Amino acid sequence: MVTGLVTRGRGDTRRKHWVTRFNLSYSNNSVDWVFYKDASHLANKEFGGNADKQIKRYHYLHSPFIARFIRIHPVSWNNHIAIRAGLIGCPQTGECGPGFIRVTEATPCVENLAYKKETWLNNKRNLKRHIRNHWTHGHAQKAVDGQIGSSLHSCAILDNFYVDNPILMVDLGRRMNVEGIIIMTWQVSKEHNNGTRAYKDYMYNLDRLAVYVDSSPKVDDIRSRGVMCGYISRMNNALYKPKLRIPCQNSVKGRYVYIEAWGVPNRWSRLFSAILCEVMVYA
Repeated sequence: MVTGLVTRGRGDTRRKHWVTRFNLSYSNNSVDWVFYKDASHLANKEFGGNADKQIKRYHYLHSPFIARFIRIHPVSWNNHIAIRAGLIGCPQTGECGPGFIRVTEATPCVENLAYKKETWLNNKRNLKRHIRNHWTHGHAQKAVDGQIGSSLHSCAILDNFYVDNPILMVDLGRRMNVEGIIIMTWQVSKEHNNGTRAYKDYMYNLDRLAVYVDSSPKVDDIRSRGVMCGYISRMNNALYKPKLRIPCQNSVKGRYVYIEAWGVPNRWSRLFSAILCEVMVYA
């Protein structure tokens, strides 16, 4: 079901190219085409296009239709025919499909840019042979596998056993705008045994999680070069909620998203852990 469309001008050059008026046609077999009509259902509807190359223009249809193929027919344009276009459908109800998330309960489903992407930890524990052979959970890939569970074995673990500030990096695959991230955290329950309760103690030494975006991979000192998206701290126990949403102060463009964990300063025990069951990035 197509309920509207959005258009913009040319985006790959500084030249001032955009479409100012256009018609719309649709088809279900790519052979028989029907033009979208105006309110009288007699003449082809002529849509007003853009007045510049940057501002999006939204067109909501009075008569939505179902189609597999869409054509945009430029009628007039500025300097040269150039258009970026997207279709608007029906709001998704119920749960989002694999690889999609809701930023809030009231927002539509959007793509999870981190879904099953490559990850990296700056933790050196995998280089320690006596730990590597007995390490059964905590791998970085667990944070982007799309499996949101309460088991510790389904989460990635950041700790400061071998680094001062552990970092999880997610490779988005290409440079793109990042508006924020959502983190699902591990919650301790009465059913967890004493082995996992040790992680609970370490979690309470966690002070904050900071999110950065950069164009270079595997940066250990991300604070000195990355652009900070935002952070969340232990103030008012915000850090220990099941779902953490960290919106960027401004849209940040980059390929790699970094999550850096900080411990509480000046405590007798300096060991801390951050347990991330799922990391989701949205634009």
